[in-house]
Amino acid sequence: MNITSFINTIVYILCSVSILIFMGQGIGYCLIRYLKKYQWAASYYTLLLKMAPASSTMYINRSWAWLGARKFELAIKDCNQALALNGNMSMSYVNRSAALLGLKRYHEALQDANYAILLKGKGVAYYNRGMALMHLGEFERALLDFDRAIKQRPNLLDQYYVRAACSTKLKYYQAAIEDYTRLIKFDPRAWNAYHNRGIAYLSLNNIEQGLADLVACCQGDPKNIDHLLVLEWYQFCIDPQVTAERIEYFEHLALLVSEKVPGFHLHAGILYLLQGQYEAALNKFELYIDQGQFFSESGYFWSGMACAASGRYPEAHRMIDHALQQGLPPFFLNALALLNNEKHTAFIAQYRLK
Repeated sequence: MNITSFINTIVYILCSVSILIFMGQGIGYCLIRYLKKYQWAASYYTLLLKMAPASSTMYINRSWAWLGARKFELAIKDCNQALALNGNMSMSYVNRSAALLGLKRYHEALQDANYAILLKGKGVAYYNRGMALMHLGEFERALLDFDRAIKQRPNLLDQYYVRAACSTKLKYYQAAIEDYTRLIKFDPRAWNAYHNRGIAYLSLNNIEQGLADLVACCQGDPKNIDHLLVLEWYQFCIDPQVTAERIEYFEHLALLVSEKVPGFHLHAGILYLLQGQYEAALNKFELYIDQGQFFSESGYFWSGMACAASGRYPEAHRMIDHALQQGLPPFFLNALALLNNEKHTAFIAQYRLK
């Protein structure tokens, strides 16, 4: 083979590899974005990396696949490799911050999101920073970042959910209602939006609309036992009358809830409370709080209820006051009427005055 033929062959091979890599990235994108086949995409990018082992873009793409598969440690490893090849790619920091969020390493996620923003990262960088700030309790700052993210990417629905959650924490209930209404207009089957909007309406003491939204959520998604239970114990807050029939219905629902459901321990604790088993209720509420749920203030409130029912008023005050400080919707205080023994009258009166 003469030198010209050899060069032509090399050029042909390089062009073929480049075309394969270019096409491969498009195929990988489709596997992730549209088909949600994250493991397939990761395997596909692994194959492409054998042809282009020095491609920081390919590592970033594979980290995206790992994020979809919730394999956060592998995503971080790929982002680190991408940064070793090119330290100025904002998406390496964006994806690594998302993986750190998945691992609940919020301070590190915040740092990476800041780096991504400095490198002119897209709206997702603001979203990630907002998520980190929100979980660190800096709701006002988080709200500003969600505003920026939505301005850049107005059609991504998850952003409205988290912005509304921040608004709820800050007791900006009307703003939360507006975001949930937008979500319902985007998708009339967004049952979680109905559920959350119902809570916001109840927090504004709009009982009729709040219950209407909660009922609509349960009717639209009747297999979601968690929503049925939430509706039932919100009704206990609104109409705090304990009857054998209501306890029986609540118990029937509670037994259907999987332990994998975030509210499992909360529902079990409320059932114990209604049955007068206060120590068992407290144990369940503590388990719920220990899970680190974002709206854990309801766990503190019901812990306070169990303590008050046991006559442990100083502990009850600490629990309920903490719940209120953390953004507990005020309508929860109606449930204090469940403490119907006369010895609790003075305790209840202190919250009636607030």
